[in-house]
Amino acid sequence: MKSCIIAGEGKLPILLAEKNKDFDVIVISTLSVSSDFKNKTYMVDMLDFNEMIKIFKTYNIKKIIFAGKFYRQKNYRKKISKEVKKILDETKFFGDDSTLKKIKNFFENNGFEVVSPNTLLKHNFKANEMIFNKKIRNDENLKYLRNTIKIGKNVLDLISKFDIGQSIVARKNHILGIEGIEGTNELIKRCGKFYNKQLNEDNLFGPVLIKLPKLDQTLDLDIPVIGIDTIKLAHKYNYFGIGFSQTGVLIINEPEIRSFCESKNFYLYCIGNKD
Repeated sequence: MKSCIIAGEGKLPILLAEKNKDFDVIVISTLSVSSDFKNKTYMVDMLDFNEMIKIFKTYNIKKIIFAGKFYRQKNYRKKISKEVKKILDETKFFGDDSTLKKIKNFFENNGFEVVSPNTLLKHNFKANEMIFNKKIRNDENLKYLRNTIKIGKNVLDLISKFDIGQSIVARKNHILGIEGIEGTNELIKRCGKFYNKQLNEDNLFGPVLIKLPKLDQTLDLDIPVIGIDTIKLAHKYNYFGIGFSQTGVLIINEPEIRSFCESKNFYLYCIGNKD
């Protein structure tokens, strides 16, 4: 029984392929390139589900892993199947999670198992673990981080029923921004620019990014990811730190992330299920 990665944009599908050399890879045109992979690859348009199914059946692939970023298609000019058109029409005004559930059902109804990337990649962060530069420990800083993360998490949990975002930026009791269709990195930049222009009076308590899945989110297709690039971008914009869900967020580049946070004035907090 073979497995296949459906590779979107970013480093996650490349990392998964490197660790699973026996997996085939469907490279989504415009989002990834075959030269990034040493595995057996197939180039397919993102909405050509029938071609994907044909490949799966031809090469006896039973398990599929969606990895990386995928974007909603606009003005799709190539001919698409009736099944895909139906999904597009039904989800035109849906949030991401509702749309992904429809896509997952499509592949499962055709006999394939959709596997979450977090079953293949594990991190070692423990619940309530905090990573920071121990040389500059300050209890007031730790209190600020925990309180800000608690506020951000409460807001994210409250709005999750609207299917509108996995990340929020908070500072003390203020919400600086909620992730929209632009994605986490653009949220970091947007709120960072506002903070540095309007609020950075003492540079002591910068913004905190809180990232966690929506309640009842389909993690098989859209698990939130944090990598070293996200950490460095937040640090560049004078963020105080990042809080992330222990079980609902995939961490890549863990050793590099730990080393960075322990050497800089930057805090990382792993939110446990009971927080």
